[in-house]
Amino acid sequence: MENPVFDDPSNEAKYWRQKAEEYRSGMKEAREELEDFQISSRELELELETQLAQLEKRNSELVVLCEKLTVEKDAYRHKAENSQEYVNHEIIRLQDELEKSKLDREKMHKYIRELEQLNDDLERSKRATVVTLEDFESRLNQAIERNAFLENELDEKEDLMVTVQRLKDETRDLHQELAITRRQPELGTPPEVCNGGNTILTKSFNKIDTIDSMVQTENSCFFNSILTPSVRLSALNMVNNALQRIGQLEMKLSILYKTYGHPPLPAPVYNGNSSSNNGNIHSPPTDFELKRYNLKSPQRLSNPSWTNGPIKLDPLPTAEKSSRENSIHFVH
Repeated sequence: MENPVFDDPSNEAKYWRQKAEEYRSGMKEAREELEDFQISSRELELELETQLAQLEKRNSELVVLCEKLTVEKDAYRHKAENSQEYVNHEIIRLQDELEKSKLDREKMHKYIRELEQLNDDLERSKRATVVTLEDFESRLNQAIERNAFLENELDEKEDLMVTVQRLKDETRDLHQELAITRRQPELGTPPEVCNGGNTILTKSFNKIDTIDSMVQTENSCFFNSILTPSVRLSALNMVNNALQRIGQLEMKLSILYKTYGHPPLPAPVYNGNSSSNNGNIHSPPTDFELKRYNLKSPQRLSNPSWTNGPIKLDPLPTAEKSSRENSIHFVH
């Protein structure tokens, strides 16, 4: 760098004074930087010494660990060699067992084929047995159903016989009561009442005789042939109709007894047979019979009597008609 040329010495001195100040400040900064560098270098040296000590310690530890791992490696190598020998022996043994298993499998396949053939034979015999058993069960069920049906028929027959016997008893009682009322000598009876009562009783007796003959016929051939549903229904309808007619007759006779007393008319005796309807009962009415139907004694009769006028009885309705038709019209 060339020195400048100055015209005035004062300017030159000023210039050099400025330069000196600049160099002085730069030296001061350099000295400060040097001190800072020395301080940082000392700190860095201490830090590096510390790290070196740590690394040396770590190195010694790693050396020890390396020696330990070397020992373990040798031990593992020995174990691996022993394991390899054991595995080789096991492989040889398993190969022998595999050969034996193959032979056993072939034998088992052969045995399974034989078992399958035997199973097929057993299934065929089982199917035949099942078919035979089903046929036997079907026949057994049919026999059970037939026995149940026969038992039901027998129960119905017994119920019908009981009903018929009850109708016989009630009809016999009605005959006796009617005969008692007809044996009163001191009272007169219109012919319409006699004819109507006889007609109604005759129809009831005919119905009961028909049912009785049906029951007797059924009793003789019950186990040879079974009644059809239509026959059973007809018999039950006949019994029901007879019961209704007898009940209506009892009601009408009770009304007549309360109104006109006891008519002195003979009546046939019914003993369950249509051929015996022409008999007569000659015994007088008992107190029990009079109390049963709320009848009055012949000596206590009062007006109105049987001679007050003719009596017109309605025709007996069927089971389907209303009970309002069961009435008595008095014609004066």
